[in-house]
Amino acid sequence: MKNVLRYYYNLHLEDIHQNDGIYRFEWNGIHYAFLLYNRDLEELEDLYNLSVNLIQSGIYSHQFVFNKDNQLITYVNQKPYILFQLYHYEKQMITIEEIKQFSFLSTQIIQPEKLKRNNWADLWSSKIDYFEYQVNQFGKKNSLIRESFSYFSGLVENGISLFQTIELDDIELSVCHRRIKMNDTLFEFYNPLNFIIDYKVRDACEYFKEKFKSNGDSLNEIIDYLTDKHLTGYELLLFYIRLFYPSFYFDQYEHIINNQKDDYVLKDTISLVNQYENLLKQLYRFLSQYIIMPDIEWIKKT
Repeated sequence: MKNVLRYYYNLHLEDIHQNDGIYRFEWNGIHYAFLLYNRDLEELEDLYNLSVNLIQSGIYSHQFVFNKDNQLITYVNQKPYILFQLYHYEKQMITIEEIKQFSFLSTQIIQPEKLKRNNWADLWSSKIDYFEYQVNQFGKKNSLIRESFSYFSGLVENGISLFQTIELDDIELSVCHRRIKMNDTLFEFYNPLNFIIDYKVRDACEYFKEKFKSNGDSLNEIIDYLTDKHLTGYELLLFYIRLFYPSFYFDQYEHIINNQKDDYVLKDTISLVNQYENLLKQLYRFLSQYIIMPDIEWIKKT
């Protein structure tokens, strides 16, 4: 990659460190990363403009670097790469405080239509339909998927029904992330290739679902987040609804279907079903003290 970076960016480097396909280096005291562009090319201009708007508004984001041809994409062996000047390069883990601050500061940023992912009902319906097709076509060899899929897809159907009951017109959107992982670092968090536009509770909810998967206990931290006086009643309900999409199950499902993992990895997730139902029930009772909750019969049962 040294020759590529010399030719396209006039960077004459001695040391480049590569890890997980990301090439990192320092130049004149500034840290950079050269990495594969993993989004739809039609989203590139919007991602660039979003990053610029964030930086101009004093909100952290890695900065795109143009190559010698004034292009954002540099092709290496016919694969598209992007060079970023980094805001954060160290491996400091994200916290819920970073998530809250970023989501609230970015509500006023110009929000490109192509990056919006806020129609959860349509997105989830399409995913479940596709997953059901995969299970029918390719799931025969994966007994744990066959045994568990209907339960987890049923949770999603509950979430879709609940989402369709909300009046969404006045709920703010913010800059969010395609997926938040509990062990993500600030490098991933400020990477524009991870940015989307969605309701500001999205990232926090995904963070807490990841935390639940890791230790099965996130109720108190969720309550702390929900009672911080920063969310409207509708946003509290949206947070709750997003819990009905068990990302931790479907992420593993996709790895299994794509032959990246064996289905035994689902055993631990399936074993958490009762705890997850209990979390949903406890949060339902808690939120019922503050907002009018929808009637969910199986949740209301003790």
